[in-house]
Amino acid sequence: MKTSPAWVVIAICLILQQRMVDAQFLNPLCGVTYESPTSMRIVNGKEAVIRSAPFMVYVTNNSTAHCGGSILNSRYILTAAHCVFPNLRLRLGEHNIRTDPDCQGSNCSPRSEEYGIMNAITHRYYNPATQVNDIALLKVDRSINFNVHIQPICILLNPVSAPSVATYQAFGWGQTKKNGFPHLLQTTELRAYEAAYCSRSLRAYMTGNQICAGHEERDTCAGDSGGPLVTRVDFDGVKRYLQLGIVSYGPTDCQSPGVYTYVPNYINWIRRAMLINGN
Repeated sequence: MKTSPAWVVIAICLILQQRMVDAQFLNPLCGVTYESPTSMRIVNGKEAVIRSAPFMVYVTNNSTAHCGGSILNSRYILTAAHCVFPNLRLRLGEHNIRTDPDCQGSNCSPRSEEYGIMNAITHRYYNPATQVNDIALLKVDRSINFNVHIQPICILLNPVSAPSVATYQAFGWGQTKKNGFPHLLQTTELRAYEAAYCSRSLRAYMTGNQICAGHEERDTCAGDSGGPLVTRVDFDGVKRYLQLGIVSYGPTDCQSPGVYTYVPNYINWIRRAMLINGN
């Protein structure tokens, strides 16, 4: 049987296309969302569209303390080092932390899934005083099953290819100015600022492994720590969420700006930690 040259060309193109995706991201099947996000605030905020952030993780120790995180692959969660507490539990596919399953009107998601932690890996040179190297990996106690409301985030393999962006998107269950801690996932758009602006505003030293972001009317706050700072990129004809930051710290009154760990600069640390701790 003869093979059509056209089909051969198409097959080669598809293979090369997949290899390009594989070479670009830590997890090639990443950053896809099945709903459009809103652009509401976290402080004074309104909820995100359900399933618009399937990479989000609710990190809690079953007390008042909680953080955010993001799914890297079937075994690892990315979060902030200062979010590593004893007895952590993780909820994936979460939207409303008070209900299960979650719905917006007639639009409902499958139930969230809870995971324990086998190992917490904080950066060796994390400094709690300055929050430098505020990054950690959480290895879950079993393999994560991906579906419509649970998906990995994109992480670049090459820091040089990180896009220069004017705005970011943040997600979290952190404190809002009016309503305390919300039970619904919040989202906001933040502007990229020069590091010097954060240094002056917060009277803090910043390294090249941190970035500054905020907005005059909104910001991330307590409880958002460890969550992702993302942008959307068009790669291979698919809109994907790319994580560029981790919520680290900011002013106690949650007024802009805030400091975020710059994820692309830690890809070698992430890959090495995964290799050492196994899949």
